[in-house]
Parts: sequence; structure tokens; C-alpha cells
Amino acid sequence: MQLRRALGLLPLALLLLAWQIAVELKVYPPVLLAPPAKVLAVFVDDLPTLLDHALSSLARVTVGIGCSFVVAVPLGLLIGRYEILDMLTDWSIQIFRSVPPISLIPLAILLLGIGDKPAISLIFLSGLWPLLINTIFGVRGIERTLIKVARAARAGEFLVMKDIVLPAALPAIFTGLRLAVGAGWLTVVTAEMLAVKSGLGYMILNGQLTFRSDLIIAGIIVIGGIGLLADQLVRLVRARVCRWQEGLTASPI
Repeated sequence: MQLRRALGLLPLALLLLAWQIAVELKVYPPVLLAPPAKVLAVFVDDLPTLLDHALSSLARVTVGIGCSFVVAVPLGLLIGRYEILDMLTDWSIQIFRSVPPISLIPLAILLLGIGDKPAISLIFLSGLWPLLINTIFGVRGIERTLIKVARAARAGEFLVMKDIVLPAALPAIFTGLRLAVGAGWLTVVTAEMLAVKSGLGYMILNGQLTFRSDLIIAGIIVIGGIGLLADQLVRLVRARVCRWQEGLTASPI
């Protein structure tokens, strides 16, 4: 496990080396490509500002993805369980999930104005579809034998959903949650560049307007770091909740 984590740092180390070489060779002027030392200084000199923007973005993603989870998981369980609901919603899901949330930014601003509302709404939509689709497929992947045994034991529909359908679909739900978190971060940065006056996206845009490439790169690093931590947190929770799956799959969860 330790070797695996160390190998995961190798591409990052190579990228850092290439960055430093590009600075030394003056491939771009320092005003366009800040050296690593100058970017590191941002985490010292501008730390309060950086933290404020990071917390603003984190709050929006947490609320948006949280709302997506509350809506998508129960809806996905029902659609996956009942064929009539699948028939009614399949075309609508395929149409709306093909629309990039970023393309809805102008409409969100017109309807909801400038501020947190349009950003959170777009994050909600970006997280809704991966969670919903993965939940549906998680339910459809359940062995029919389990349902038949439950029916033979005269278990009610509520017990079937609670004790069989939901636990069996949990691995797929957590996979959808990982995808939703990534999509949420992608959306929040773009939305903050256009519809919000705070957050990492706003900070990056402001850095571009003021020719502060160090601020831009620092913002990108923070986004990547928070994304990594969020993904690791989801994986940790999944490993604990889906402990029964250990040893049944070809790769670690």
C-alpha cells in the first residue's frame, strides 16, 4: 500500500520537474509562468484570501452534491426497481444528462441572478446524473435470486428495498458519488468565474485579469488537492460501508 501511494506521487514529481525546467529555460516570461517558489509564497502571503475562497467553493460543492445525493439515490432506487418508472423517465434522463451544466450558466443567471443560487443549482445538476444513473444500474445488477428468496419468505416491498436493494446497490452509488464530486468541482469553478464574486474560480479569473499567474496556479493546486481529499474520503466511507464486498471483486474498493 505504501509503495502504491509513493508511485502515485511520481507523475506529480515529474510534472513539478518539467515546470521548473520550463521556468529555467524561460519558455514563457515569469509573468505568464510563475516559478514554483513564487507559487509557494502565495500559500504564505495570501493564505487568508486563499482559505476564504476555498471555503466558499467547498461550501457550494457540499450543498450542491448533498442535494443531488438526497434526490438522485431514492429516485434511482425506484427507477431501477420498477420498470414502469424506467419507461417513463429513460428518454428524459438521456436528454437532460447530455446537456452540460456549464451551458446552462446564462439561463441560471437570468432566472436566479448573481450569487450562490445559480452556482449551487448547476452543481446540483452536474452531480445529479452520475448519481442517478449509477444508482439505477446498481439496482439492475442485483441477482434475481435474492429477490425471489425474499418474496418466498413473504418479505414486504419495504423490507426488500431496505435489506436487499439498497445494500446491493451501495457500491454503484458510491461510484456515482465519486463521479458527482468531480463533476461538482468542475462546475463550481466555471460558475464562480461568471456568476459569483467569491470562490476559487473567481480567484483564478481575478488572477488572470491582474496577470498573477502565481495566484492562478495556486488556485489550481488547491482545487486538485481538495478534489483528491474528497475522493479519498468517499473511498474511505465506501470501504467501511461496503466491507462485505471485500474479497469479492477483482480490485480493491
